[in-house]
Amino acid sequence: MPRAARSRTTLLLTATVAVAVTLLSGCAEEEKPSAASKVRPETCFGAFTPDELAPLLGTGDEVTVDSPYDVELNAQRRGVTCNIYVDGKSGVLADATWQPLGRGFRPLPETANAESIPAVENGKVWNAGAVAGITCKRAEGSFEMALGLSGTVDGKPDETRRLLAELMKKYVDRAKQQNRCTG
Repeated sequence: MPRAARSRTTLLLTATVAVAVTLLSGCAEEEKPSAASKVRPETCFGAFTPDELAPLLGTGDEVTVDSPYDVELNAQRRGVTCNIYVDGKSGVLADATWQPLGRGFRPLPETANAESIPAVENGKVWNAGAVAGITCKRAEGSFEMALGLSGTVDGKPDETRRLLAELMKKYVDRAKQQNRCTG
């Protein structure tokens, strides 16, 4: 084969390979966007941002938020729940329960291997959840609130604990603010 013909053949093969690589890379499975990108700017009673929840929500196509607007509690409205579902599975669950003063808070099972959350009244965190038991003092009547959070960062229990502890601090602050707690 003459040298000019070999050069054209080599050039043609190189161009064909380049086009094939470009086409095949376009066919590769695209990475799913974070499910948090489908959550409103402040969710679960306005306590959390999508960026804060992103590690717990992972990726997914369908995101559903089942939550009231606020976490304000009283003797008639004794509990609220925020559940964020990703592709039909619960990604984050936040709940709050009103109870009269002095009732006390339900202890965690020893198998939870919970640690205290610094600066959170009765705060505990473990590999898949966090709780806090706070006293809400108000002029019109004080009460206790039991707050709970659950969710996981896939395969990362230490990261889950750290994140849930941070989120619980924000959740306690938001619950106190919306319930007009003093002190």
